Amino acid sequence: MGEDSDRQGRIFYGWVIVATMFAVNFSTMCTGTLNYGLFVLPMQRDLALSRATFGWLQTTRRLATGVLSFAVGWLIDRYGPRVYIPLCALLISGCLLLVSFSSHAWQFILFFGIIGMSGLAAPNGIVTSVPVAKWFVQKRGRALALAGAGLGIGGIVFMPVTQWLIDAYGWRGTWRILALMFIIISVPASALFLRRQPEDMGLKVDGDPPDAPVRPGSEASPPRRADDEEVWTVREAFRTGTMWKLVAVFALSGVAQGGASFHRIPYFVEKAYDPLLVSWSFAADAGGAAVTSLLAGWLADRIPIRFLAAVAFSGFVIAILLMIYVSSAQMMFLSTIVFGSSVGVGMIVHSYIFAAYYGRAFLGTIRGIVMPINLLSAGVGAPLVGYLHDYAGSYLLAWWILLAIYGGTAVLMLTAVPPQRAPGPGPIAGCPTVR
Repeated sequence: MGEDSDRQGRIFYGWVIVATMFAVNFSTMCTGTLNYGLFVLPMQRDLALSRATFGWLQTTRRLATGVLSFAVGWLIDRYGPRVYIPLCALLISGCLLLVSFSSHAWQFILFFGIIGMSGLAAPNGIVTSVPVAKWFVQKRGRALALAGAGLGIGGIVFMPVTQWLIDAYGWRGTWRILALMFIIISVPASALFLRRQPEDMGLKVDGDPPDAPVRPGSEASPPRRADDEEVWTVREAFRTGTMWKLVAVFALSGVAQGGASFHRIPYFVEKAYDPLLVSWSFAADAGGAAVTSLLAGWLADRIPIRFLAAVAFSGFVIAILLMIYVSSAQMMFLSTIVFGSSVGVGMIVHSYIFAAYYGRAFLGTIRGIVMPINLLSAGVGAPLVGYLHDYAGSYLLAWWILLAIYGGTAVLMLTAVPPQRAPGPGPIAGCPTVR
């Protein structure tokens, strides 16, 4: 009886980690992720900045995340998120306050760049997903889905709230209010409840009794366990063809999503839809992401993850087709819901596939190496679509190019089968770097 109770307690703490990451993900919607597009037109009216400039602000943020993502991944592997997240949240909130007082492009670039360097508010960020993946194996998909649902629920809440605040207090006042809300939601829970991995508390993944702690950078290889997954070192992972297929898929899809995510809001507003109605459609977008991420998390534990990825990319194709031919508010809502649903599946794919294919011991470092490529491509997407808009006088050419990219990535993803070890010695231990 006592042993069963103790095991349930061990399992329970893993779900405390999930709940905390849900709250952190929810709060990142205060930092100008999905709701950034709502600021473009009011800020452009006041500051006379070009549409491409606003694209470059997002690019700067993503590039800054990429520059330090290897270091961030290593820190999360080594020390965990308990101190890192509260410190970054305070830094990001300070930058958002400074954004509210800024008037020149270089100031926005500087502050958004600092926000990006933290990696906390990045899409599919390693800061919030890697710690969850380290606590679960058998139920990893469901755990990642519940933690990631904070992004979708946050979008549902903060899209209309942001538009209401902009209408009531202007874009400057809105940034200040969001900065305060971000601190209140993210800092206390992170400092109280987050831990690096179950072995640090004398526990094991999925609530089972521990074997031995795993610490990246140690001289001994992380131990294999019958119920755990195979351990790949960073060097081994990047010697597989599957890894480079994944890099190519996420780089190409990053260009498409980076461009579409930023420009969809001004596109619909310029189609003469009311900005508040557009904000509600993007709340529906976030709702679709929240619902489908939960479903995708459940499915990820049951079917090959590459199939889910192909479904997500196919969904983006449908969403963009609906955007191109939009002729009513109902079509706009349908487009945003399909797009958000595809994002929800994609969030699970990003968070799950590297752990499923290469194990959890070096997961933060592996994703920290891949992340700059993903973010660079996503960062290119926003100004690229802006330039195409300025060149063609509309978004139509850009939308067709992005549609073709998504179609190609869906096909390529289906070929990214799980890697197989070549015959020979087992895993080589060592520092998680690529040589």
